[in-house]
Amino acid sequence: MSAGDRRPLDNTPTTQLIRRSHNNRLGAAYSSLRGFWEARHRAVAVNGGNARRDAYSVILFDHSVTTVVTHDFNSSPTELLNAVLRYRTDGGTNFTLAIETARACMERHWSTERVPVVIFLSDGECGIADETMQDLCRRSIALGKPLSFHAVSFGPNSGIMQRMAQIARDVESGAPQDPLNPHAGVPSSYNQALDTVRLAETFLGIAESLTKPRVLCSVDERSTQQRTVCISTAIWPHVA
Repeated sequence: MSAGDRRPLDNTPTTQLIRRSHNNRLGAAYSSLRGFWEARHRAVAVNGGNARRDAYSVILFDHSVTTVVTHDFNSSPTELLNAVLRYRTDGGTNFTLAIETARACMERHWSTERVPVVIFLSDGECGIADETMQDLCRRSIALGKPLSFHAVSFGPNSGIMQRMAQIARDVESGAPQDPLNPHAGVPSSYNQALDTVRLAETFLGIAESLTKPRVLCSVDERSTQQRTVCISTAIWPHVA
């Protein structure tokens, strides 16, 4: 995420703010996160709501994890952005630790009123056992609702992240339907974003798909590996 080949999105109200400290891939990720939060904020206003019901957790990861925001109902998009801007890139990538931290966050803050959503963003890649993803998804079902998991690869195509999303879809498809609201869930997905604009579009697309209040866990990965994933943002979106 420290690589300078991708930069924050141009011509937004926060472009210069982000560029001052993160004029790199991590800044591009932060731009997209801010756009996601703004889109969810607007959705509340359009539907006549006065307060959002999404609960945000943001987990940044490299070789370790840092939980930046936990179960936040009240912060504005700008306040959430300011919270993540304090963090910079480091080295390494540990998908397993990020997913395990997302699971612990989900369990700790579970609510029967919300659908769990994990946005897992990385520009790097490392191994992760199928069982780790299966445990996360099956635990969500055991708690009461299937997990909506969205893997976002910022850069080259990631076979490992595709596999993570496929496991989530497989577990999700076998979950019992809610008889009162059988279409409440949002199918899990894998997305590839080759540049800043596509990354922003991907996050906006995910935001638009979430038509009902949900718990959002961003997993974002801060990495300076060869692929430079930089975004320790596990939406549980440091993006899981």
